[in-house]
Amino acid sequence: MAVNLELVKYLIENHVTILAHPVDGRLKDLYALFCMYLQQWAGKDQETPSYGEFHEDLVLIAQVVQGAIGVVRDGIFPEGEQLEYVNVTPLKYLVNRFHPGYYPLREQVATQGAECAQATLLERLTNALETRIETPSTQALSRLEELLACKLASFRLARERVKQTVPYAPYIPTCKDLQHSSILSTVAYISNNKIVSLQKEKLFKADKEYPGLLQCIQSHIHFIPNLKPQTDLSLGDCSYLDTCHKLNSCRYVHYLQYIPERLMQAVEQSVNKLNETQEKNRRIGFYTHGDCCSSVVKSILPPQWIKCDVRKFDFTILGKFSAVIADPAWNIHMNLPYGTCNDNELLLLPLDILQDEGLLFLWVTGRAIELGKESLMNWGYKVINEISWIKTNQLGRTIVTGRTGHWLNHSKEHLLVGLKGDPEWLNKQIDIDLIISSTRETSRKPDELYGMVERIVGTHARKLEIFGRDHNVRPGWFTIGNQLTGTCIHELDVKRKYENFIANSRRQNDARSFDYREDMPSKGQYNKQIYLQQQQHHSKQMPAMKASQYVTTTYRSNI
Repeated sequence: MAVNLELVKYLIENHVTILAHPVDGRLKDLYALFCMYLQQWAGKDQETPSYGEFHEDLVLIAQVVQGAIGVVRDGIFPEGEQLEYVNVTPLKYLVNRFHPGYYPLREQVATQGAECAQATLLERLTNALETRIETPSTQALSRLEELLACKLASFRLARERVKQTVPYAPYIPTCKDLQHSSILSTVAYISNNKIVSLQKEKLFKADKEYPGLLQCIQSHIHFIPNLKPQTDLSLGDCSYLDTCHKLNSCRYVHYLQYIPERLMQAVEQSVNKLNETQEKNRRIGFYTHGDCCSSVVKSILPPQWIKCDVRKFDFTILGKFSAVIADPAWNIHMNLPYGTCNDNELLLLPLDILQDEGLLFLWVTGRAIELGKESLMNWGYKVINEISWIKTNQLGRTIVTGRTGHWLNHSKEHLLVGLKGDPEWLNKQIDIDLIISSTRETSRKPDELYGMVERIVGTHARKLEIFGRDHNVRPGWFTIGNQLTGTCIHELDVKRKYENFIANSRRQNDARSFDYREDMPSKGQYNKQIYLQQQQHHSKQMPAMKASQYVTTTYRSNI
């Protein structure tokens, strides 16, 4: 019977792993590992032995090379046998007997040691670091690392679905040539901070002097300086540009955006064609993970909103949501055109009842980052990420001056992402943690966030925005806040609960006002009480005088 050399090689190269935990030398586990080794590394033609054949090969190796391996039995059953030790040196001699020079022996090691002794310490260290030892164990480890680093098919499918179904937005590049802007400022007719027309004769003449000007105008956005009598060019651009509230008196340079109407129409037509294809793809339910099974035919709910004081609102009316966005008015010690809440009021909000599992997006200021994280933890969330909104101005540049910040100018805002529970239906790793968007009204956040949330939780998932305003209202979302106009509810269950809440609030207010009226005295009692109080006060202030004087005084006063 021939010795199984593959088993001998496996014992030599993996003896440390075999004897260590969790294998601990158990022959059953060793047999399973050896079979995997044969299937992956020894070739597909190699036949996998049975456990009996494997056991016989081990016994033969122990007989041929005595003292090379030691097998002990733990218990009365053969399955309890274990490999106690492995002596590598005699096993190497056995392999070299059939394949001379396969493993280096003492003479070869001594020769290599003499060569290494002549090299410097740096050379020996460099050679050791550069030399990669390829063994079945290292190969299996590298294969395992590649397997763990490989993205799941759900990630790739979710990204592909986004590419094929999300609508495109119009995009027109911006001209970066400052000379074009200065030329357009001389040919543009501006009235009431609007570009009325361009003087064609001057424009054609400028195109001859600067070839390519007309072509650039027809394909790019241009920002024309809006120069006024009070404008001082030496001061540079205004920090607020198109959001400046003193546009008619500001001495800094402002700009007006110019886009040819023909260019706008061409871009809209091309985008509409692309979106038609995207809509057709959306109606093909080729991948529905994280979305309802009827998303292909199901329509999105219309916008819903409730005007209320969030601090006094009963959140149990709304039900459960997959995603929640909260934009509280943090107190940042500035004069703001809206009311703010102190930290305690925000911490006491019962946001923990809105979700069993899902995501909560909390906008925070620089001062309130740690407070926001503490609030999320109190509500039962784990902070898993932080999204940064990089603010850009009208010209598409980052904001660096004239904004908020005590020590450095704040050019971004922070959005904390909290996770509650373990939702398996989330679509992960689709978007990045950056939003680059221009500023608009005070405290208005970028609309790109809504698309990001919908891609994560699904288009038809229930989504709530707290502290919203009229511009935050949108299909598929429920918005609450005290700056909304009226109330609009389409979900019948929520509408019924809200009507009961309003009726109970009115009854409580009526009861309080009735109790207050009962405590008030009647009209006659009230007048008499006031008269007695006045007389008592008058008697204390009046000095002692004779009756005649009193009568005279009273008579004269009556006159």
